Amino acid sequence: MFNFPFPQDKPQQAPQAFSQTRRSTPAALPWASNAMAEDDADKRLTAMERDEPKRRLIRDAKALYKMRKITQAQMAEEVGVPCRTLEEWLQFRRMPKAPGTTLIRRWVANYKQKN
Repeated sequence: MFNFPFPQDKPQQAPQAFSQTRRSTPAALPWASNAMAEDDADKRLTAMERDEPKRRLIRDAKALYKMRKITQAQMAEEVGVPCRTLEEWLQFRRMPKAPGTTLIRRWVANYKQKN
């Protein structure tokens, strides 16, 4: 297969500097520790619990706009926010900050009174 001879296979030795700095057991990776995973899970759970009232409000708003048989664009105009922003809120991709939450809460309260 090959037209030339290979030199005898000799085990190569690592350079001296490399062998001195190499550890016998690898250190634990920071992203592999259980404590960090638990901390991360606690942070996500805390964020979900904090956002739960907003989720309920958005679910109510979503149900109300469907009951009224209006489009998201019409709802966005009534609420006073861009259509894309409202779409992101209704699909739970983003959570509204305090001003947005207030606008949705007022819109829901206004149309719940009319029904």
